[in-house]
Amino acid sequence: MSRRLLITGVTGALGQALMARLEANPSDLVVFAPRRSDDCDPLDLRRHDQIERTVERTRPDLIMHLAATFSNDFDEAYAVNVNATRHLLKAIEDSGLSTRLVLIGSAAEYGLVPVEDNPIVEDHVLHPVSIYGMTKAWQTELAYVHAIRGLNVIMARVFNLIGPGLSERLFIGRLHKQIDELRRGERERIEVGPLSAIRDYISIDDAITQLLAIADYGEPGEVYHVASGQPVMMRELLARELAAHGLQDSVIVEGSELSNRRGYDVPSIYADINKTAALLKKCSTHVKH
Repeated sequence: MSRRLLITGVTGALGQALMARLEANPSDLVVFAPRRSDDCDPLDLRRHDQIERTVERTRPDLIMHLAATFSNDFDEAYAVNVNATRHLLKAIEDSGLSTRLVLIGSAAEYGLVPVEDNPIVEDHVLHPVSIYGMTKAWQTELAYVHAIRGLNVIMARVFNLIGPGLSERLFIGRLHKQIDELRRGERERIEVGPLSAIRDYISIDDAITQLLAIADYGEPGEVYHVASGQPVMMRELLARELAAHGLQDSVIVEGSELSNRRGYDVPSIYADINKTAALLKKCSTHVKH
């Protein structure tokens, strides 16, 4: 019997990668993807009535809610990251369906992290220092409230992605844009903010593998990291990316005035991925059988 999957945010880098994975590996899933397929109407996540109609029409067994904004504009971030999630949770609750919902969170929810607390575990206190991180933390709190009320909702807390098509509001997205401009002769240098911070980066392809494991085997009401579990200094990450594009470190111009980040910058954060690794092991065991 086929399962029905609804995906939001399908035009983003993560959404496109998920669709590509599903199309390359045919399964029993019937996929509904607003803005991508003719069998699903466009969906404005700011409107509860459209969300409600979409849930009623598609009657999904699983929703992968990938839609988000990285904006630090409060109104935009609240509308997309919080209110749209609230509408989606209510639509599922009102429908009476037993839909399983996977929400995409962010490492930005942790915010102010003492260096010695790394690697961060999923129940670490949330202390966001950005509008984006704050709204994602509120999304998590909404999920907890509805999980306690019986909804089958799971949080996949994504760390930093690396791959094509990422938003220019993210370091890798900005870097790739500058590399493209440099190759076209539109700039002579790669301009970046301070590179001493330590982060956790995961390829988009590996992130999709983890997300699918979380969707299949995650426990309702739980948070799971989507991450590599490996710390990397931003300077090293940049050098790797430049080398992959055949560029030398000499093109880098580094300076605090070149950063797009305002306020506190977390010096070091990377993930404990033991919970997610256990789900991946379940996937592997299932495939073998």
